[in-house]
Amino acid sequence: MKTIVKGTIATATGVTLLLGGAGTFALWNTSAETAGGTIVSGGLEVEPSAEAATWTVNGGAPQSTIAGYPIVPGDVVVYSRDMTVTAHGDGLNAAFTLDPASIEASSTSSSDVALADYLSSTAQLTATGDGITTTPDAVTVTGRDGLEEDVTVAVTIEFPKSTTVGFENDTQLGSVDLGAVAVTLTQI
Repeated sequence: MKTIVKGTIATATGVTLLLGGAGTFALWNTSAETAGGTIVSGGLEVEPSAEAATWTVNGGAPQSTIAGYPIVPGDVVVYSRDMTVTAHGDGLNAAFTLDPASIEASSTSSSDVALADYLSSTAQLTATGDGITTTPDAVTVTGRDGLEEDVTVAVTIEFPKSTTVGFENDTQLGSVDLGAVAVTLTQI
């Protein structure tokens, strides 16, 4: 017999053996159930207290509203509100931020928009209370039971006074809406 014929017969025999045994080749495996557990998701919530927010202007006495206040360059306005933070979850960290839409131009007039832009650029939020770190203002949950803490949130809005004469002129007679100061607590 020629070598080619012998090779072809050997190949055909090998393929037949492999195909014939394909149904009998097995890998061993087994399974068993183990006792597990149930997990629940944590949570994060910030709610304003029942007490109304207060405003101060240039460190003066707290007031319930600043509606119609004629702000001028050099003024510092502070919004303060007590809030309750509820957070559940091991190692949950969250940071307070001020929603940029909290300082909104009252209309699309150029002076309203300029004043809103100017005041928004200086707005800073701080939070004080148990569980609050100073940089950044964050709530840290250290236990499985979480925390429920009362915190005071303050938003400081400064109307900077430039040394350049007339720098703030585009804000004259501008109006902003501060009626919906929104504080956000976001997991970090």
